[in-house]
Amino acid sequence: MPRRPTLEKLFTPIRIGSMELRNRLVMAPMTTDYASEEGLPTPRLLDYLEARARGGVGLITLEASSVDRRHREVIHSMHFSDDDVIPMHRELTDRLHAHGARVQPQLVHPGPDSMSPLLDGTPSVGPSVNPSYLTGHPSRELDVDEIHEIAGLFGQAARRVREAGYDGIELHAAHGYMLIGSFLSPLRNRRSDEYGARKLEGRLRFALEVLQSIRAAAGEDFPVTLRISGYERVPGGRSIEDTQRIAPILARAGVAAFHVSGGVIDRYVTQIVTGSHFGSAHNEAAAAAVKQVVDVPVMLVGRVHDPWLAERLLREERADLIAMGRPLLADPELPNSARMGLSHRIRPCISCQHCIDSMERLKMSCAVNARSGLEGEVAFERAALPRRVLVVGAGAAGLEAARVAALRGHRVVLVERQRMLGGALRLAATVHPENEPFLRYLQECVRTLPIEVRLGEEMTPAGVRALRPDVAIVATGGCVVTPEIPGSDRPGVFTGAGLRALLEGRNSAEGARPLSPWQRIALRGLAPGLSRFATPALSRALTRLWMPLGRRVAVAGGDLAAVELAEFLACRGRRVSLLAPGNRLAPEVGGKRRSEHMDRLDKLGVPVHTRVDYREITSRGIVVRQEEGVDLLVEADSVILAGEVEPDTKLFDAIEASVPEAHAVGDCTGLGLIRKATADAVRVACSI
Repeated sequence: MPRRPTLEKLFTPIRIGSMELRNRLVMAPMTTDYASEEGLPTPRLLDYLEARARGGVGLITLEASSVDRRHREVIHSMHFSDDDVIPMHRELTDRLHAHGARVQPQLVHPGPDSMSPLLDGTPSVGPSVNPSYLTGHPSRELDVDEIHEIAGLFGQAARRVREAGYDGIELHAAHGYMLIGSFLSPLRNRRSDEYGARKLEGRLRFALEVLQSIRAAAGEDFPVTLRISGYERVPGGRSIEDTQRIAPILARAGVAAFHVSGGVIDRYVTQIVTGSHFGSAHNEAAAAAVKQVVDVPVMLVGRVHDPWLAERLLREERADLIAMGRPLLADPELPNSARMGLSHRIRPCISCQHCIDSMERLKMSCAVNARSGLEGEVAFERAALPRRVLVVGAGAAGLEAARVAALRGHRVVLVERQRMLGGALRLAATVHPENEPFLRYLQECVRTLPIEVRLGEEMTPAGVRALRPDVAIVATGGCVVTPEIPGSDRPGVFTGAGLRALLEGRNSAEGARPLSPWQRIALRGLAPGLSRFATPALSRALTRLWMPLGRRVAVAGGDLAAVELAEFLACRGRRVSLLAPGNRLAPEVGGKRRSEHMDRLDKLGVPVHTRVDYREITSRGIVVRQEEGVDLLVEADSVILAGEVEPDTKLFDAIEASVPEAHAVGDCTGLGLIRKATADAVRVACSI
């Protein structure tokens, strides 16, 4: 595997005030909800942070930690509101320092966004009356004496932070939320006194008082980083010109570095934890603008997932440090792998938003890294007794199971009926390009580990028994069930399985039925090459040249695969309609990702019909019956019956009693996307 260029700038030390970092990679603060009921670090949180320190990052910024234990951002927020917290935090800093990382907490007062109204009925507070983005409860407007008191709380918290061995502090003043950010933003600060946002000195006043309080209590040499939205990206919000005006004032008041983000808060942190449609390094211009007007380091955050992109941004002096959040969830060893030039070892973040959606269940997790947040519970230790492990199916679950089992020293045989690795992940990577790096990562792991791979083999119960495995892991995927609709045998009607066959170069009868004779001949000739060498990127490119679909396409289905297929076709110039039998789209994902898909469908002009019954496919399109009992003809030249994935454990059921140990993982036990595939695979591979 060829090495990529050396990352000289990224791994050059840098100072933030009195704090020296070994490199310019910073772990961005991310809410985990791993703290205890008392707001203290737990063993789970310590293990999670220590894995990132061991992985080589220069600076770790803890999630938002309150200066007032009565006001928390989430139920299990940490706090620094009394001296009793110091010993536990000293253990945290000692463990992270042992690996060469520097560490700082992000100090906040949640302000209008406190959970206190729900927890004990205490009203939240703010510069003005504002509803919480999360709870909807309105805040109470602070009087001037209370503002001074809270500024003092920041100073006392900073003293405790220093006594606990931390290397500095980050203040959260971004995204028009928390208390400092709410004072800075005209969107939330509607005061008419000396703290009002109408004047520059008014919106800065509270932040300057906080900085003064911290310097007085913790010392002028204790470094303070300030996170700020360079551009709030909403009408009435702060502009980049405003940030350029206030940044030098804040630097003179003691800010030792700026952490430049963008946007304002909403329930799904739409502009903060961003999807792939935002593009890479989307806060680059704002960071560069701040860097032009201050003489302290500037940190850039926001979809800088690639260390080599980070290197370019640093060399071009767009920023002095790069903050990464989700990439370090996906792979805590990213810094070490990047420093050695081993890009193929980096498990990539796929921007699937699972980390945010998982917070709906309170504890953060990662789709591609099932160990994230479970480092102390799930270990890839060498097995005491290596065993012969057969993995049937090379989709996401099978590849991950084979990888982990091989890492633990087992003798692994991986069997796949297709002539390529990837299974359903290949199609997912075709319609959603950010899945493809994860597919390549798994394929590379299988190629480099001592795994015997057998492609193009259909595994039967007799075949499993003939291989005499000690352990059989069945990862054959689910069964796609297509609705029975009158007219589904008409030309121009496809199934989801048929389209997948075409993308994989398989000229199946189901996939080829609507094709002309010359198209069948062409596919028959191309199929062997496509089935062996076609990548999702090549498939995407080929679909821009030709697809066996008319101009108007109706997609019948409502799960994530149908939604992504509708977007994919609309991006290729088709006029797409999406017809879902359920009452909401993509029910298998959380609210954040679902809302982003709805936004994209809207921008692509895709009409969506939910709660419909499929009645008939005609020469003009597909007839559906709406919830009110009225039939509607959706005109279409082509109809795609996406189908639904259902469990398929036939092979597992047939072999369970005839092998010493058997497990079923991934979609064959029920649809669960990449997260279920990796979680099942890691759980089983670590148990054998």
